[in-house]
Amino acid sequence: MGEDDFIYWQDILDAIEGGKSTSGLKCPFCYEGNILVTKKERGTLVQCDRPKCGHYIEGRFRSEDVADG
Repeated sequence: MGEDDFIYWQDILDAIEGGKSTSGLKCPFCYEGNILVTKKERGTLVQCDRPKCGHYIEGRFRSEDVADG
């Protein structure tokens, strides 16, 4: 993932960080897939649910993620 990809995810990451629902948000790459947010052991996985798209970003985006580490 390049730095430019991060810019595409920014609105979705802001929603996650602010504790807002991501329901109804579409993938910033394909504009068709829904966004899936999965809390993992030490971070969060944010991904498009369309198999043909497959874009995702993974990291510590929520305040709880940072507090855990």
